[in-house]
Amino acid sequence: MRIAIVEDDERDMEQLRDVVDAYAGSRDIPVRIDTFSSGPDFLKAFAPKKYALVFFDNYIGTGLGIDFARRAREQDAEVEFAFVSMSPEFAVSGFEVRALHYIIKPATPETIAKVFERLRIHAQKPEIPMIEVMSDYRPVLIPARSIRYINVEDKNCIIHADSDVRVHMQLEKLMELLPPNEFVRTHRSYAVRLDCIKTMNPNGFELKDGVSVPIGRAYQSCRSAYIEYFADHGSSEPH
Repeated sequence: MRIAIVEDDERDMEQLRDVVDAYAGSRDIPVRIDTFSSGPDFLKAFAPKKYALVFFDNYIGTGLGIDFARRAREQDAEVEFAFVSMSPEFAVSGFEVRALHYIIKPATPETIAKVFERLRIHAQKPEIPMIEVMSDYRPVLIPARSIRYINVEDKNCIIHADSDVRVHMQLEKLMELLPPNEFVRTHRSYAVRLDCIKTMNPNGFELKDGVSVPIGRAYQSCRSAYIEYFADHGSSEPH
């Protein structure tokens, strides 16, 4: 397994490399670790399928780790990321690029173990799609099929699933984590899972659990999306 560490502090880089190398050695996981002290140097060396895992510091010189991660993600949809920082300030941003974990410095065997465990789970590609979000600075895994709808409240998104989960994240960014063609934006403050819709009316959708979801003027295309979904799945009757 080839791993990259992008960190401009030499001591932090050495500490992280030692912990990762020790953990991999204790589990008989063959690894090759490349280190980069700048984001541009990393991007020059980066190529699709080259790395299985990349660790980013939040601040790398004058740049941000999240920005370098976004550029790498544009080239490789499969590479996994983990962020290492002195504070949880950028934790939510990390999940915009589907980060495996957000580690508070210094990295420990326990936090590295979580990264490798999540790497193993992601590699198995489970049949049940899961989304991972940050709620109260803690990662939360939510089965996508359990989400009925999402609404915005006080600059937070409330995910209505088996239990309600509040995340400080833009609805647009949250939609990018959801399985395509299963969810539709109905309003600037609402998104709904198509399979949860019972009926459509002039003002919005009524869900199977009795909740009414509005349709905004700029989101009228969600009506066509619902009708097309019904035609393919026949889960309820459009009106």
